[in-house]
Amino acid sequence: MSSSFAPIRQAICFHHPSREAAARCMSCGRSFCRECVTPLDLRMFCASCYKDRTDEVVGAGRDWFLVSVLAQGLLGLAGLWLTAYFLGRLLLEIPAAFHEGSFWGQLTP
Repeated sequence: MSSSFAPIRQAICFHHPSREAAARCMSCGRSFCRECVTPLDLRMFCASCYKDRTDEVVGAGRDWFLVSVLAQGLLGLAGLWLTAYFLGRLLLEIPAAFHEGSFWGQLTP
């Protein structure tokens, strides 16, 4: 621990000078009261450091989300097109006698 930090028992809140500090920010090292810190990944951060850390996480995952949505849309359209194509091919392979009714007469002995 660095000697520049006061022990937590003697420290006061950075934002509220009349309050005793309850925790120290893991990023900037300042002391804060319980109302001024927020837990993140089992560590305490002040509001500005918390905002910096959470903005980085949200920004990084958003790019992959857009790529994923685009890829899912294209795969869905390709799946629909292939289904319609093969269903059409199947319907074209059915003999005309099937639709006329003479096909059923050939099946009975």
